[in-house]
Amino acid sequence: MTRLPPLRSMEFGGSYAALMGHRNRKTKSALMTLPVLVDLYQRGAAYGALAPASRKLYDIYLRRLEKALPTAPVTGITRGDMRTVLDKMASTPGASNAFLRTSGALFAWALDREHIAKNPCDGIPPLAGGEHEPWPAAVLRAGLAAEDAAVRLLVNLLYYTAQRLGDVLKMQWSDVADDRVEVVQDKTKKPLSIPIHSALKAELATRVRGEGPICLTIHGKPMRDDNARKILKAFSAAAGAPSVPHGLRKNAVIALLEAGCSVAQTAAVSGQSLTMVEWYARRRNQSTLADAAMEAWESKS
Repeated sequence: MTRLPPLRSMEFGGSYAALMGHRNRKTKSALMTLPVLVDLYQRGAAYGALAPASRKLYDIYLRRLEKALPTAPVTGITRGDMRTVLDKMASTPGASNAFLRTSGALFAWALDREHIAKNPCDGIPPLAGGEHEPWPAAVLRAGLAAEDAAVRLLVNLLYYTAQRLGDVLKMQWSDVADDRVEVVQDKTKKPLSIPIHSALKAELATRVRGEGPICLTIHGKPMRDDNARKILKAFSAAAGAPSVPHGLRKNAVIALLEAGCSVAQTAAVSGQSLTMVEWYARRRNQSTLADAAMEAWESKS
């Protein structure tokens, strides 16, 4: 128990006010429900700093979290509660992992503001198989040489720049100069200057250079994210392996690493963190790496 200074002392008023303020904060947090916490979070700078696409994704999973625990006081939510919710999503590991990341970010924000004493998502591992898979080699080759001009352009841009779909769709012809493409990543706000691969240069040379976006619909309008995803999913499904656009980014990172690029060199192209590149590196082909290693070794003999 906190002891107050003597009633007649000069310190009494300030100490009493501070103590009552602390008690009020505790009471407010104890009574705060998830919908109230989510509303506070979405009004804050951390949420506002997210890229529009990330905010849209967060909104989906924040609504799902509110629906799962609509009346629970935020101070009483446990790791067990979160595991119970996540267990119901086991059949969709990608969605489960996105839900876990979003919830973890919300609770980390709440912890930093002393609304809760512990993040209930800490220590919960993501589900295996919940990440985007690289495109199978045969489907990648087919996409790079597809007869459909929209598919071919999208696959070449995604693969040879190692960027997210949103950043590829924002690329303007004015961003391409001196055999480089300039990119400011929407999610990280990181500016990149990427040398253009000769295969991508050849593909771009088949297009009529304009003043707006590189990727256009057949009607000459800027291609939207949902339209591009639909085109690529339909193509890959027809090729026998339904795949998502982000898988091509993983293909690119793996290709750079297998070509002998360092993690830092690969990150300079993709704009990812070194840790993320290391994570993607798990998918490198052991046989291909062994061949390159032995070739390098023999060249030194």
